Amino acid sequence: MEVIPAILENSWAEVEKKLKLIGNRTDWIQLDVSDGQFTPYATWSNPHDLHSLRLDSKIEVHLMISEPWLTLENWLKSPIGRAVVQVEAVDTPARFSEIQSLAKKYNKEIVWGFKIETPFAEGSTKGNPLPSKGLPFVDSVSRVLFLSVEPGRQGQAFDRRVIDKIASLKSQYPQTVVEVDGGINPSVVGDLKNAGADDLVVGSYIFDSPDPQKAIAMLQA
Repeated sequence: MEVIPAILENSWAEVEKKLKLIGNRTDWIQLDVSDGQFTPYATWSNPHDLHSLRLDSKIEVHLMISEPWLTLENWLKSPIGRAVVQVEAVDTPARFSEIQSLAKKYNKEIVWGFKIETPFAEGSTKGNPLPSKGLPFVDSVSRVLFLSVEPGRQGQAFDRRVIDKIASLKSQYPQTVVEVDGGINPSVVGDLKNAGADDLVVGSYIFDSPDPQKAIAMLQA
């Protein structure tokens, strides 16, 4: 499984500090963006800051925001590799289509995020686990992110309900890559691996450690 450090901060200066702590230890880094509407807390949220980055690691942004289609293009124009969009924030099939089309325009990947309570669509013949409101407009989904905490705040306890959710999705959509995000530490890594998780998105365990790079190594062991 791949470890993806998650950075959730209020300012770009704090984001940069954490980026330096990670160095080039991982292939991907996730930057969390919350608007204070979809989540209770607002964070750093300026895609233009990303143009100054000089990293070997690739960037994924997790957009925990309302009406993501309004600002998504600015994120896709920036030097990110992919963007996580929460399915709960997308209100119509046309919006799903709009988001997917924007990603194709900029040759970027959309990852569909699910809260712990949000079910995926079961038994789709099109390889598409999106909720029914998105099914007619998205042919396939290559990657999803399952939250294992409530969105928008680090330091929460891991919700074990996500384990059965991963196993269920993988039994129906074995080719879909599953990221798991929230409350992860070495004690749950084995269960997540057995359930079929592919990538671990980890914030607090890494950055609360006196040695973030060692913490990443512990998760990868």
